[in-house]
Amino acid sequence: MSQFDLNQKRVLLICEDVTRATPLYQFFPDFLQVIQTEASQISVIFALGTHRPMTTAEMQQKLGLTPEAASNIQLINHNAFDDNLLVEVGKIDNVSVKIHRSLSEHDIIIALGSVLPHRVVGFSGGAKYLCPGIANKAAIDYTHWKITRYSESEIIGKIDNPIRQIIHQIADLVMTKFPKIYVSVNFITLPTGIAHVFIGDFYSSYQEAAEVCAEYFVKPVESCASILTYIDHKCVDFWQGAKAIYNCGSRIQDGGKLVIRGQLSEKISGTHGEIITKFGYSNPETIQNLVDAGELTSPVVASHMMRVSQALQKYQVILSSENMSQAECEALNLGYLDPNDIDESQFDYVVYHATDLILTSL
Repeated sequence: MSQFDLNQKRVLLICEDVTRATPLYQFFPDFLQVIQTEASQISVIFALGTHRPMTTAEMQQKLGLTPEAASNIQLINHNAFDDNLLVEVGKIDNVSVKIHRSLSEHDIIIALGSVLPHRVVGFSGGAKYLCPGIANKAAIDYTHWKITRYSESEIIGKIDNPIRQIIHQIADLVMTKFPKIYVSVNFITLPTGIAHVFIGDFYSSYQEAAEVCAEYFVKPVESCASILTYIDHKCVDFWQGAKAIYNCGSRIQDGGKLVIRGQLSEKISGTHGEIITKFGYSNPETIQNLVDAGELTSPVVASHMMRVSQALQKYQVILSSENMSQAECEALNLGYLDPNDIDESQFDYVVYHATDLILTSL
């Protein structure tokens, strides 16, 4: 950070939330001490998009801060649903784009988080911390529903793709409306820890990080009849765990099965569970009809339900969790497997860290 003049500057740190794996706690306390010597104000906003708010304990744990250390900075949960906390920066396809007002109240904006394969934007990182990270629901809805026009192979693991281009257009709107110093810190995080760090603007640093990320997280394999996937603790619900479908499902043959093994402590979704449970994962036509009829009003939820339902047209999706019963799974049109009955030898592939690893064709 020595290249930036922090003297008496107000610094906003945009950080990933509890559902992401970067071990910020390993370095954030030291990083904070460095910038506290010069900055006049430091705030941290968690890029929740439409995820549930983090608890105070979760925020402190994510950053590795004691309650005393955390009391010296402002910790903010982004809220995409409250227009009183947002300011408009422009429009994309006549959709109003708003950003959390804290961005307008600081001089230097620093985004911190991992670059990993992502179903909506190709790879996470970079401008994604602006939208969906700290954007309004309408902008998030727009990008997430638009993704239903594209297959996984057109988006996920693609550094440049139609949705990433929209995200960059939104970032341009933000930076034009609020000319400030913008810094993107992108990590390549492996199960063993942080392997690479790329620092720069919101575009080039993302590009560099995504190129390296692909070397670690994109694996070509033959198609097969069955895959067992493991999702880690950061996937607290199936909303996050469905990444196993997006990442691995393209290699399953028609009539095959994908088993998703994880704790899923918040079941289907801590935020959207009620509406998903109401309609279930029926079929794409039914979901489109619900959207057209105005019964399914959240494009973000509709997009998730559409993608899972599209997978179910091709193969079985089976959950294996201590926190989901067989009845709960079947009510959603999902299969169920008792975790105690898992036999890895019965699967063509076993994929660990399935929320991060992409399986592609040879």
